[in-house]
Parts: sequence; C-alpha cells; structure tokens
Amino acid sequence: MPPPPAVMGARPHPAPALRGRADDAFFTAMSLVMLAIVFMGFASSYFLRGGAFSHQPSALVHAHGLVFSSWMVLMVVQCALVATGRLRLHRALGMAGALIAATMVVLGILTTFGTLARGLALPPALGSPASFLIGNLIEMLFFGAFVAFAVHRRNDCIVHKRAMLIANAALLPPALFRMAFPVVDPPALTFPVMVHHPALIGLVPLGAIAALFVFDLATHRRVVAVTVIGGTLLFAMGPLSDAVTATTLAQRLATWAQSPS
Repeated sequence: MPPPPAVMGARPHPAPALRGRADDAFFTAMSLVMLAIVFMGFASSYFLRGGAFSHQPSALVHAHGLVFSSWMVLMVVQCALVATGRLRLHRALGMAGALIAATMVVLGILTTFGTLARGLALPPALGSPASFLIGNLIEMLFFGAFVAFAVHRRNDCIVHKRAMLIANAALLPPALFRMAFPVVDPPALTFPVMVHHPALIGLVPLGAIAALFVFDLATHRRVVAVTVIGGTLLFAMGPLSDAVTATTLAQRLATWAQSPS
C-alpha cells in the first residue's frame, strides 16, 4: 500500500549518521573561527609580543591571557576529538575544561577590577569605568552560566554542543574591540573592516548564533530551544549592561574599584 500523500510529501529528517557528520564539521569550523578571532584580536598586544613571555602590566594579566588562550585551543581540540570518535579522551579533557572555565570566570573578574585599580585611562569607545566594569562582569557571568549548563547537560550532545558555542560567542567582543580600536600603537595587524564598522563588535557574536539557527533548521528542521534562549540572552546582554551601569550601585562599585587600596 502506498504511503498517504502527507507522508509522501514530508521532508525527512537527515539520517543520524549524516547529522553527526554535519555536527562535527559545523562545530569544529565554528571553534576554529572563534580561535582565529581571538588570535587576531590579541595578536598585537599578546600573541605576537611573545604570549606568556610578553611584557604585561601584572602577573594577573599574564594568567588571564594564558588561561583564556588555553580555553579557546581546548575547544578546537575537543571538537576534533568528537569528530574523530575519541570520546573517552574528550570526556577526560572535559573535566579539566570545567576547571579552566571556572578559573576563567574568577580571572576575568579580577582582571577587570585590576585594570580599573591601575588607574589607566580607558579607550573612549569602552565608555565609562562603570560601563567597562559591568559589561565585563555580565560577560563573565554569562559565560560561566552557559559552560556550567553545558557540563550539566554533557550527556545530551545536542544541548551540550550548542551551550558551549553560545558561551564562547560571549567571549568574542574583547578581541573584536581590539581589532576595531587597537590598544597598541602601531598594531602588528590591522583590520580596516573592523575600524570602519565597529558595530561588528556586537554583530559578530550574534552572527555566530544566527549561523547556529540556520544549522539547527538544516539538521533538525527546527531551532533547538537552547539556541533560542542563548541567542536571546546574548542579545540582551548589551541592554542589560546599559541598564545596570546606570544604577547608583554600579557607579559606586566602579568608584571603589578605582580607589587606592
């Protein structure tokens, strides 16, 4: 008996094996793109100045740069391990990655306060000290929350991979900012597109989420819930940061951070 017309006209879901290969290609490619953005953004101030051996304002900044760089490299390695079927090693490194992520949140917050404590003049594009402080705090809390959620859902590969990608998208603005507004004069690398279109600082991370939306539709015929929630929250980070920055508490916290110890 031939199948009903509705079934005959339905678009079948991709086979699990095909979907798995698509996942491997997409998430590995996205991790490489994000690693490239971080390298290019921090090339002039860190990587091309010797990385861990470069001159930095403090040991805290050194630790911050080393740990954050290790995380981005680890994400590429983890995606490659899944793509090649080395899941046992992937899980073992995942536990180490969870510790690195927790350390990143602490170092990110401490480095932000340390920057303000040194009394350096912030680039005008960063806004006020309160804006710099609150923006970085929200970014780190967002990153930590999504990594924690990804670890919690590590047995659900669909959710786990997407939560990790969303968490990493939140780390891109500082690198993109340095591409648009070089902090080293003269910079080792220049990015005219970023210089002339600084709005890309916020649009590129959202572009990563848009790519995930498209990928979800192509492989699942729907947008996965974590993609929608993560994308919405990532979009809301800017307005939320602005709203919190305008509060008296944020202004007092920024003033305290800049006061001599």
